[in-house]
Amino acid sequence: MAARREKVVTVQRLMAVIDKPEAASLAAGALVREGFPAEAITVLHGDRDADRIDSLGKMSGPWRKLWRAVQFTQADQMVDLVMYEAALRDGRAVIAVHARRAEDRERAKQVLAAAGAHFMNYFGRLSTEDVSRWRGKELPLHPILYR
Repeated sequence: MAARREKVVTVQRLMAVIDKPEAASLAAGALVREGFPAEAITVLHGDRDADRIDSLGKMSGPWRKLWRAVQFTQADQMVDLVMYEAALRDGRAVIAVHARRAEDRERAKQVLAAAGAHFMNYFGRLSTEDVSRWRGKELPLHPILYR
């Protein structure tokens, strides 16, 4: 798996929620068997990794918080990062696969879907793609999102 970094990289990544954390490890193994290099796969668990997503910029200081606010007004997929962060805090796993090419994304989507992944989104450089919807109970989100 990819080495831990301060910030979770989302650009050119297919991201998905897997409800059972142990299934995320199995999905990562299946991705490797499908030809993805281990360093292209990031499996996230728990509050520490949720803080690394930092969807609202709370953990990174005032400039990052301001930048996140700008991003929320410009990119409709920014709320998806909030969902990934909430899923991690709810005890689920999030998996991110670096997949620049369309063929790689399709292979990753198939592997992740077979592993029970949902809420899949691809974050490109200039656009995003909704791949699959959220399944299961609704997650508690940050109160600022309900205003």
